[in-house]
Amino acid sequence: MNTSKIILINSILFFIGWNGVMLLGADFPPPSGYIWMAILIAVLDYIQYKYLRSFLIELRRNKKKSFIDNTIFFLIGGVAISSLILIVRLNLMLSQPFVDWITFIIVVTLVGVIYGVLFWIFNYILVKYFAK
Repeated sequence: MNTSKIILINSILFFIGWNGVMLLGADFPPPSGYIWMAILIAVLDYIQYKYLRSFLIELRRNKKKSFIDNTIFFLIGGVAISSLILIVRLNLMLSQPFVDWITFIIVVTLVGVIYGVLFWIFNYILVKYFAK
């Protein structure tokens, strides 16, 4: 299996795709603070790059277990990223009701889980295509 090609496809599409999604929601031209979003996307891309090295092996070995493990990984990632954003923006967090914090964490986590499921499907297809 050509895992390096699959990892490269994932990394490039992740970085370009998520920056594209974020830029669609930004002003034009994007504000100077957008650089922090691009840096966060790059850090998450690096984490995904490291994760893919073991994930692809598990995906080939046991599809069902890899799906469950992958979903849990992205669920934990959603909670971690949303909590990190709230902590970094502590002054904003303190001015909002508690229910807004929870809503933010749930929404970001839900997006993470949906992305994780799509990530699994995408890589399942790539593994089938590139596995020789």
